[in-house]
Amino acid sequence: MEFKYFKNPDKFAFLTSEPEACSVCGKLEVCFDAGGYSGINSIDCICFECLASGKLIDLDIEPNMIFDDGSEASKTITYKTPALPTWQETAWPTIKGRQPTFECIASKQDFLNKQDFLDCFIEDNQTREEVEWIWDTLPDKKLSSYEDASDISVYLFSLDNKKYWVWDAN
Repeated sequence: MEFKYFKNPDKFAFLTSEPEACSVCGKLEVCFDAGGYSGINSIDCICFECLASGKLIDLDIEPNMIFDDGSEASKTITYKTPALPTWQETAWPTIKGRQPTFECIASKQDFLNKQDFLDCFIEDNQTREEVEWIWDTLPDKKLSSYEDASDISVYLFSLDNKKYWVWDAN
């Protein structure tokens, strides 16, 4: 299971707990849980193949929110990439006009130290100073899945060998 903009979907994407029939093609397998996908239509789940091939485009269902600049990357993230494992509708970030890859839900082990953590924050509505406290909430151990996350999650992205993050709270 590989996606250009989402590493480790088997660990960090919302999946069905048991094999289910894909709502699009009917294939029985562990699928992506599509209950939180937004759009005009709705489905329960979608298999890897249907998601990756863009079957959600015709259904007008979007796993991810992103500023649609008309680029192939925006279209791929919006319709052909598993949803970020967020509590709320967290938009996929854009860095200098480009889209980063979602790596994981972060722990302290994903950063060299607190300063590295702060240097990677994507400032938008908040400054580094306003989110400094999040460092203390990060788990000490590397997370093996989204299920290991706490009430505050840091979504780690990468672009050109640099880390970036945004956060969300339950």
